[in-house]
Amino acid sequence: MKPFKKIYTALIATTLIFSACKEDHIDPTKPKDNNAQELITTVVLNGYNANNPTANPFSIKWEDLDGDGGNAPTMDTLILDSGVSYRVQVLMLDKTKMPYDTISNEVIIEGVEHQLFYTLSNNLTSKLNFERLDMDSNNPPLPIGLDIKITPIHNKPFEVPLMGSVNVKLSHYDGVPKTTSPSAESDIDIHLPIKLK
Repeated sequence: MKPFKKIYTALIATTLIFSACKEDHIDPTKPKDNNAQELITTVVLNGYNANNPTANPFSIKWEDLDGDGGNAPTMDTLILDSGVSYRVQVLMLDKTKMPYDTISNEVIIEGVEHQLFYTLSNNLTSKLNFERLDMDSNNPPLPIGLDIKITPIHNKPFEVPLMGSVNVKLSHYDGVPKTTSPSAESDIDIHLPIKLK
């Protein structure tokens, strides 16, 4: 082998070793983002009367197939009886793929990195309670929020029908610890209209 080829080979080997060593020493104070945000085109809330599951089940949908900047999303109104508690399962889909990608399955698998938050409009905060029932594997466990119970609050009378909304936000904790507060990064952040009757 000619001398310059030996030098060239040695330089390549040194570069590869140096690169490999750099990868092994990641600064723990600057965690990497390892998980891309989920693309969610469709959110479906499937619910039923918590005390009588066969009575008037419902399914409402929010959908935005062309994403931000295109057509406005379509959405149904969540109609709730002011005297009934509801159990609700949240389904999230990416309909840009065929077959559809069920994002809610990924959220369950990556529960320690995801959390759904439900924030009611001011006129509904004293009328309804959204309780998240499913928990992740953190110690202590933190909510995921795909399985929820909606319960009426009867601390004072109010007139119905009453229109309001709920903000549904899927926080994504990528490279930061999951907490009880929303993260800076959201996979979805939408408002659903609510009619309380």
